[in-house]
Amino acid sequence: MSPSPLDGTLASAPTVRVPEAAEMNRAPTHATRWVGESAFALSLVGVGLSTYITIAHFTEATILACSGRGELSCTAVTTSPESRVFGVPVALVGLGFFAVMSVLSSPPLWGRGTRWLAMSRSVLALAGLLFILWLIAAELLIIGHVCLWCTGVHVVMFAIVLVLTRATPVQLGLRGDDSGA
Repeated sequence: MSPSPLDGTLASAPTVRVPEAAEMNRAPTHATRWVGESAFALSLVGVGLSTYITIAHFTEATILACSGRGELSCTAVTTSPESRVFGVPVALVGLGFFAVMSVLSSPPLWGRGTRWLAMSRSVLALAGLLFILWLIAAELLIIGHVCLWCTGVHVVMFAIVLVLTRATPVQLGLRGDDSGA
């Protein structure tokens, strides 16, 4: 007869460590401080790139300093139907994303180390990553052109996700502070 959870003969199941509230709301450590500074700096770079693309979108797409010939054509990308989501220019969506990420990653908020901030940054970064994957697919498969300025935004987004993966587990109490992070 095999052990059953009903008769109490099952061996004890492995326990899952649930962090206490004090651990989840702790101040940043060395392992997470550099991540916050990096995420903030990357977010500001994203704001700058998105601002430039947004200005180009609303004024004259030719200021994007792309050749406009061959596969590298910012004008073709920023004027395509895929450059809008529900009528809103993708560049403006990106600007809003990076502005919010800049606030969430700013030193005063990073220093609070609260669980909801770590979760907010993570969810926002994941949504941003999925969105740029769609944008990259649109550039390559639908539009047939690549915008170098947009590629800069994509690289910044990938970098933010990569950097946040170093601190989020620590901030959520899922991993101890390994100061080498």
